[in-house]
Amino acid sequence: MEKLKKWLNQLESSSLAPLVQFIKFGIVGVSNTAISYGIEMLCYYVLFRNAEFPATAGFLQRLGIPAEGEQVKVVVVSVIALVISAMNAFYWNSRYVFETGEKRTAGWVIRTYVKTLASYALTGLVIAPALKVWLSGWMPYYLASLATLIVTIPVNFVINKFWAYASPGKKQKEAQA
Repeated sequence: MEKLKKWLNQLESSSLAPLVQFIKFGIVGVSNTAISYGIEMLCYYVLFRNAEFPATAGFLQRLGIPAEGEQVKVVVVSVIALVISAMNAFYWNSRYVFETGEKRTAGWVIRTYVKTLASYALTGLVIAPALKVWLSGWMPYYLASLATLIVTIPVNFVINKFWAYASPGKKQKEAQA
């Protein structure tokens, strides 16, 4: 194990550091996907098995989104899974992927978590469904869903790296240079 850590440290201090960071992001993403799926299935089949969400249905309809019964439940469990999996992503990304060694304040934690949640919402609730709809016109849905990952994973990485986890001190130093 020590040899592996030493090897990874060498890679991180080389020109391959961005690739290593992307691989770490991918590892976090795999755990995130498993957690999201587990939460979604737990909520859908166990916790909210017979639940109805009339207030949510009304809210969606006011937004112009036609949703009834099971469709509303899908929206509710998807949002719950997103929020919880974004917490997991934030925890591991801030400690493992984008760790800078800088002291982090409570304000940084809150801002960065909200940005992490926003980036996952953008890719998971906007970009991915749009791509799946578009691609499923050309290929089976299961392939469209997998192909969507080719776009959403790098986009999410870039958003997190350069926006959610961007160091304000680094931006100020770059502006002064």
